[in-house]
Amino acid sequence: MRLYHGSNTAFREVDLSLCRPNKDFGQGFYLAPDRISAERMAKRTVRRFGGKACLMTFEFDEAGLADVPVKRFQRPSAEWAMFVMANRRQYVEAADHNRDNRYGMVVGPVANDDLALLFRQFALGLVTVEMLVREMQFKQLTIQYSFHTPLAVSALKFVGVDDVY
Repeated sequence: MRLYHGSNTAFREVDLSLCRPNKDFGQGFYLAPDRISAERMAKRTVRRFGGKACLMTFEFDEAGLADVPVKRFQRPSAEWAMFVMANRRQYVEAADHNRDNRYGMVVGPVANDDLALLFRQFALGLVTVEMLVREMQFKQLTIQYSFHTPLAVSALKFVGVDDVY
């Protein structure tokens, strides 16, 4: 399966230490199965940090994850929302999280900008997790794959890099 990573810097090797913490599924390397979504991310990253928009393509061999703990979310749910909140905010108590990279790979919906207000309202206690999930059902969400350990990253093979215009 092909996966894409949009960035403001081209690279061939994944360095997990350069990945930002407090992301949806924890500190890790994030990719999209949809090229257009990854290109949008590259442009957004350039607007925020400068650089040149580029798209890295990787081939993902899921068979290479036999010894890697994987967490999957098919759709937004209360479990998914609490998982995302716990990874984004260290103080959020949740039954499950990936702050310790207990999952080498996580797959699920992107908590994108369309959900930012809902998540802020939830964090402030203005909406319940049930209300949050109900509102998310009306949003068009894309899927992301995140890789959190060197063993998980080893299932990715670099294919190439393209400029994004």
